[in-house]
Amino acid sequence: MKEATALFRLLGDDARLRILRLLGRQRLNVTELTSILGIAQPGVSRHLRLLREGGLVEEERDRGWTFYAVRREGGTLSRTWKAVRREIRALDASDDDARLQEILRQRREDFTHERGLVPGKSWAAWARALGQLLPPLRVADLGCGEGHL
Repeated sequence: MKEATALFRLLGDDARLRILRLLGRQRLNVTELTSILGIAQPGVSRHLRLLREGGLVEEERDRGWTFYAVRREGGTLSRTWKAVRREIRALDASDDDARLQEILRQRREDFTHERGLVPGKSWAAWARALGQLLPPLRVADLGCGEGHL
């Protein structure tokens, strides 16, 4: 009974439900979650710590970043957790989804998430800035790499 009470206490916070919903869709780091949720970094870190201690979230280190994701394996309350996960996925959070898509777009363009400096990717911000300054024009991209620019 104590475990069930602890689980529902963890799930009794809207921010933690939003975090679980996002982490169920995509592994994210604290900076990305802060951007999506609009919650200060210490608050996001605190919620993640509670969720991790509660066995709902796991962390993974990857190239200097710590990513969080919903724990896939079941625990002592696996049936209850499966039902709750279904409900969390069904929550209406279109604003969070839109911000998540923007974070994923930025992640694709950000060379720091890659294994190293890949020519062209580090210039994405410059290309976007210059694109705002130039008049509209047509450009042909023929055999110029992955197309990030």
